[in-house]
Amino acid sequence: MKVPDNLLFSLFQEQDARIRRQLAEKSLEISTGRKYRNISDDPSTTYNILELKKDISQLSQYSKNRLFADTALSYADFNLGKITDSLNLLYAKTIQAKNQVLQSDQLIAIGELFSSSLRALLDRVNDQLGGNYIFGGASLTQKPFDENTLDYVASTEGFKVWLSDNYKVDAFLNGGETFGLNVAISRATFSNPEINFNTSGTLNVSVGTTAININYTTTQTLNDLVQFINSNYSNLLQAKVSQNPDGTYSLMLMPVDISKEISVSDTSGGDFDSGTADFYSPNVLQAVKRVGDKLSSSLYPDDSDLMLLQRAFDRVSYRRSQVGSVLSQVKNLQPVQENLRDNLNKQKSDFEDAELSQSIMDYTRYRIAYEALMRIIADQKDMSIIKYIR
Repeated sequence: MKVPDNLLFSLFQEQDARIRRQLAEKSLEISTGRKYRNISDDPSTTYNILELKKDISQLSQYSKNRLFADTALSYADFNLGKITDSLNLLYAKTIQAKNQVLQSDQLIAIGELFSSSLRALLDRVNDQLGGNYIFGGASLTQKPFDENTLDYVASTEGFKVWLSDNYKVDAFLNGGETFGLNVAISRATFSNPEINFNTSGTLNVSVGTTAININYTTTQTLNDLVQFINSNYSNLLQAKVSQNPDGTYSLMLMPVDISKEISVSDTSGGDFDSGTADFYSPNVLQAVKRVGDKLSSSLYPDDSDLMLLQRAFDRVSYRRSQVGSVLSQVKNLQPVQENLRDNLNKQKSDFEDAELSQSIMDYTRYRIAYEALMRIIADQKDMSIIKYIR
């Protein structure tokens, strides 16, 4: 039965359009390397691709944060190391001065060393990285330590950066915490540690989560109180009679555990009750200045000065170990993030990228089909498609 010309032509047009479309798609796949270029091509697969792109973008930000934290913490660790070196030197000089064999001018000379070291330490704690203060916490552009009072005046919060969906670290540290000492010195001063107290009272002491009350009476002296504390609370506290730079004496208390904070108050109306802030806690800079001022006043340092500088060294070393631990975790994240990035990119590639060998094979198959269609038409009408159209 003879096939009508118009039916043959319509069949040819349909097949011609389909094969041409398939050839164009495969040609585009081969040239771009992509299976899907429009959401309408495959909505479900396109959604997965978009989610993977979002995850890759987020991971890229985490990787940048990790590099930022690595740089900031490495620089903080470097400065903390230099600070401990300075404190170690000052401690050695204090031991030398404590032997009471040096002359007044020699004590003053060591005091000048403390003054120059204090300026260098101030530069360290107020150091910047990329215009931000590394020990200023979340303040970033606020100078952490006042150059006159040596008080910490910046943010009490560290500047945190996220390194994953559920992990963040302080890149810029809270200097008040980093250089704070868990040492309490009484504001009440005494002209002589051997003179009896004028008024009895009670010291309220908190060491970490442990609270104790220490009573003192008018039958005791400052030396007696120190001996009593060391005899009864040696598992928690160390107590010293500390000579001030003006020659008076104060009570110094320090926890045995370098990681535990201390607070001391006296609300009993006794000799240590000064109304507000009965005891204060110096930071590292103020501790160095305290000892340096005594030396500059030709006063020999005492055991409390050695204890103070030793605690300054121990606390900075302790903070440095904490920074080192965090820095190690940050560095260990690099291979984890790189592996995750490779996995996400592979998943995205599996969804998105065309298999070139398969695409080329399909393209060849469609070309053969198209050529076969041309031969069918030529055999049916003994003419080419160009002649048929004409």
